[in-house]
Amino acid sequence: MASDLKSIFKHSSVYGFAGLLQKGIGFFMIPVYTGFLSPSDYGILELMDLTINIISMLIGMRLGAGIIRFYHKYELESEKELLFSTALISAAALTFFIVFILFFFSDFFAEMVLGNASYFKYFQVIFVAMGCQIISTVPESILLAEQKSVMFSTVTILTLISYLSFNILFLVVFRMGVMGILLSMLITKTFNTSCLILIIRKKIKPVFSLRILKVLVKFTLPLVPASVFMFAMHYSDRFFIQKFCDLNQLGLYSLGYKFGMMISVLISEPFFRIWNTKRFEIAKEADSSKTMGSFFTYYSFITLFAATGISLFIREVIIIMAPEAYYNATHMVSMIAASYIFYGAANFFTLGMMITYNTKSLAFIQISTSVFNIILNYFLISRWGLNGAVSSTFISFFFMASLSFIKSQSLFSIKIEYKRILMLWSVFIICAYISNVYIFSSLIILSLLIKSVIFISLPFILYITGFFRKDEKEKIFEALKLFKEKIIENKG
Repeated sequence: MASDLKSIFKHSSVYGFAGLLQKGIGFFMIPVYTGFLSPSDYGILELMDLTINIISMLIGMRLGAGIIRFYHKYELESEKELLFSTALISAAALTFFIVFILFFFSDFFAEMVLGNASYFKYFQVIFVAMGCQIISTVPESILLAEQKSVMFSTVTILTLISYLSFNILFLVVFRMGVMGILLSMLITKTFNTSCLILIIRKKIKPVFSLRILKVLVKFTLPLVPASVFMFAMHYSDRFFIQKFCDLNQLGLYSLGYKFGMMISVLISEPFFRIWNTKRFEIAKEADSSKTMGSFFTYYSFITLFAATGISLFIREVIIIMAPEAYYNATHMVSMIAASYIFYGAANFFTLGMMITYNTKSLAFIQISTSVFNIILNYFLISRWGLNGAVSSTFISFFFMASLSFIKSQSLFSIKIEYKRILMLWSVFIICAYISNVYIFSSLIILSLLIKSVIFISLPFILYITGFFRKDEKEKIFEALKLFKEKIIENKG
């Protein structure tokens, strides 16, 4: 298990660095965007982005999930090459056909989405960019399946640099507005897809298997409507807040949500990039049930530790970063962070369904959760506003995690370390309560100091209360000893 843990940590760190860099550069580019795009331009881009996301889900067929799953089923290299080639040829053929049709209906989409057919050129550009993106999911999935995290992240970073460079060129220099952003997207997607195909070119042969295509479609098809429903679930709360509250409340919710879902962006997404392929390897090992349980504990430790930090410091962070009108957003962050921990747990517990190719059950759980969430949103937000929205998100993700756990355990049992998980949640709940109820000092510096002491002491509290196993304690002492030796060596 030690080698698996080291591998997952290494690859997650690489993916996490690329993701953090992506978010960080995007954050610093906000002044450029706001300086050269009007609010209506932002609205146009947002509506087009939502439209393209939905169409991509339908056309893309979730082939990436199928590639990763069947990569670990086939043993021979020739079988894997046949899988990759079939997936790429199928994705390219379907995408070219659909984009060709959409291209000639761009005026219809412009009228339907933006209320003005004169924007048809926007959709023509973005449809082609979307096609490149869909095709790129195949080589991306190949790199993920083969655990080429450095190569994957390098392409991601180069694509990001390319996108930002063209944005500056088209926005700042040529003043092209929305069309500048879209052209930048098209050029970047083309560059990204070309790089990825160039990297995996030796694995693609002029071969095609109808048999493999059938098993891929059978595996991924149930995931398509599930993805659309999950997409609707993630955005429906905004619609209900706008309807039953007001735009100010929506702004508060959006800010709080951004901080709460940092758990997903900075930890869960990088982790699942490697875990979604590594889990199939671990499932073949002896005593895999116990190993999986330990990995769930480690994942819970990292996410809950991070969520505890966010909960403790969020008040001071928002006071420093935002005007007073946004201060009330602090009260919802802990619950949203907890919600995304359950969302991550739900993804972890897809294990049994993915191993046994039971995507129909997974689709049923995700669609049921989405419908349940939309119903909750209507009743809770209409009655309790933002508190209702946060509660709906928490209940829905807890519901999805519970259903995923029950079904997955019946297919592939994981030895969950319930006592250790309960200890982690207890620490998080206590700290979240403290941060939401008590204001330690009106002085931000003093408050940060007190909370820092609390946060730093948490691992020691877990150590004293018996959270760590004997072998884990030995590893901790070995790491500390090595760290101490390196410090002495550097001083010398």
